[in-house]
Amino acid sequence: MTVVTTSRKPFPEIRSLARDLAFAIGGEYVTRGKAGMGDLFSLDESVVIVSKSGPFFLIQAFMNEELVANVAVRSFSVEERAGEIARGLFVSDRPVYEALKGLIGVAFAGETLSEHRIVFDGTQRKRYTLKVVP
Repeated sequence: MTVVTTSRKPFPEIRSLARDLAFAIGGEYVTRGKAGMGDLFSLDESVVIVSKSGPFFLIQAFMNEELVANVAVRSFSVEERAGEIARGLFVSDRPVYEALKGLIGVAFAGETLSEHRIVFDGTQRKRYTLKVVP
């Protein structure tokens, strides 16, 4: 099971995003606190960290202590989900899909020329749309 966490002192919106990301992929959300990287890797071989760096949100995926994906997100929106919940991440950016496909539950949603997105369903009828930096 993948461990999902945040930077050490996250904004509330980042904590919420990380919790719902863990829910979508069937992972476990862990409050980071003072835990170092070694502490996180001791919990599972697969770790995802959500943070904010400058104008971007970052989703970093590690497998066996090695960084395998570094996804920069320009912005994200949350809306109410209508209908049934869909588990996993739906990605419209092929490089992001290729980087994440062996690590977490991800499906390729087809490419669009104008938007590179990750869409997933969270708790409490929330649907997230993340705009990925190409």
